[in-house]
Amino acid sequence: MRRIIIPILLLTSFSCDRAQYYPDRPLTGIITQVLGHAGSGRFDDANTMDACKYGLNTYDGIEIDLQMSDDGTIWLCHDNFTRPCGDFSEECFHATGDARIEEINSCIGTAMSYTRLAKVFEYIRQYYPNSFVSLDVKAWSPCGIGDVNVTRRMNIFAQAIIDMVQEHGLENRVMVESEVGDFLWYVKTHCDFIETYLTTFGDFELGASRALGAGFSGVSFKFKFNETIDKEMVDLMHRKGLKIQVWTTEDPGGLKEAIDLGVDFVQTDTF
Repeated sequence: MRRIIIPILLLTSFSCDRAQYYPDRPLTGIITQVLGHAGSGRFDDANTMDACKYGLNTYDGIEIDLQMSDDGTIWLCHDNFTRPCGDFSEECFHATGDARIEEINSCIGTAMSYTRLAKVFEYIRQYYPNSFVSLDVKAWSPCGIGDVNVTRRMNIFAQAIIDMVQEHGLENRVMVESEVGDFLWYVKTHCDFIETYLTTFGDFELGASRALGAGFSGVSFKFKFNETIDKEMVDLMHRKGLKIQVWTTEDPGGLKEAIDLGVDFVQTDTF
């Protein structure tokens, strides 16, 4: 089946003024925290329960990718489509019900099966309540032109995360990052205990100015992709009250370089 991707326009109404024109709201006491990318920072068990357990035991916290099922349940998953296995062909994740996902899990096997976010939150609440969790909510891509309203679905996604954070007592330990401005705006305007990070792949300062204009907590920046950032840029954003996540460092040298910049969070594949 051919995948149909519908682009989502992001934050087009926000100012593109450069960050230095925003008022100062200095951040203080910044200590860089290291997060295991996709849970563990290891490719072979990304976004699994085992990955989360490893990452929570190894780093200051974890970053995990999320998708929402047709039943409104949030699962750890990076891709828009389910993983093919045996007689199960790939299916649009958001159009797949929980029972079907559990059937797919039975084929995939326990080690790599899809995990509900609620299970991860419960584990964190019990064993690592002071760890940080960054939730990468993927820019939702419908599987067909006739699919449901994107903004409504993302708002449901956002509210489900808010409710789950409260239910597990993880206020002020959870962050959300996304390319979807409407999703971040919903979280920002419906709670004050989840930080919001606008994902940007290039033009760091433009992404930062958009985040400042929207009142988001920070930016999530692809490290050393189309643009490099330096300590002066990081210090400027901190002076403006903006936090910075960078992703993904893949060797000890890159991890040290990111930490030396003084960013707030580094997502790493170094272990």
